[in-house]
Amino acid sequence: MISSLTNERVKKIIKLYTPKGRKEAGLFVVEGPHLVKEAKEAGLLVEAYTTSDKYEGELVSVEVMKKICKTDTPTAQIGVCKLTDKHEISDLILVLDGIQDPGNLGTLMRSAKAFGFETIFLADKTVDIYNDKAIRSSQGAIFKLNFIYGNKIDFINQINKTHHIFSTNVSKGYSVEAVQPFKKFVLILGNEGNGVSQEINDLELENLYIPIINTESLNVSVAGAILMYELAKKTLK
Repeated sequence: MISSLTNERVKKIIKLYTPKGRKEAGLFVVEGPHLVKEAKEAGLLVEAYTTSDKYEGELVSVEVMKKICKTDTPTAQIGVCKLTDKHEISDLILVLDGIQDPGNLGTLMRSAKAFGFETIFLADKTVDIYNDKAIRSSQGAIFKLNFIYGNKIDFINQINKTHHIFSTNVSKGYSVEAVQPFKKFVLILGNEGNGVSQEINDLELENLYIPIINTESLNVSVAGAILMYELAKKTLK
């Protein structure tokens, strides 16, 4: 059993909660039996640690688990996983342009997987997908998606040849209900407070909005889920 808070493996796990540490090691941490199971099924689990014989992994003390967990109430099991490395471009793509809240990011990952948006492009200033809160909110979807990074304008110009692209803008958009069926769609979602960036707006793409009543706006993860659901229904099979 690992019981020392200064154990070298404990130190290495703690470093994985930082972007630099993850990049150097090529690893990240997931917390909780459900996420450890998802990581194992995805073939990305490297090692596990637990406070209970009920779960697989090396035993650690409760104090050590408190040290290597981010949650207020320590879990019974954590896993160390390889960083995801899939870059395929799917028929349905979600572009995230400056999403800041890790909870929103994780929820969007979960919805993207549910509605067939298998590829997510993460533009600059979008929160790290390996943020511990984003991972927990994704409920394992992080292991089942393709993630692409790079210049968002170059990427949009590239997929514009094969995909029908929609940005989001309440004042300059039209209802998603009016979208015509198409085989390949791209949905761009912007920052929680400011929407999509000016660079995206300057491309003069088609914009969507969701007709709502009795409220001024929707949380971006809620709006994103609705739009992905509606676009998925209009995909030509």
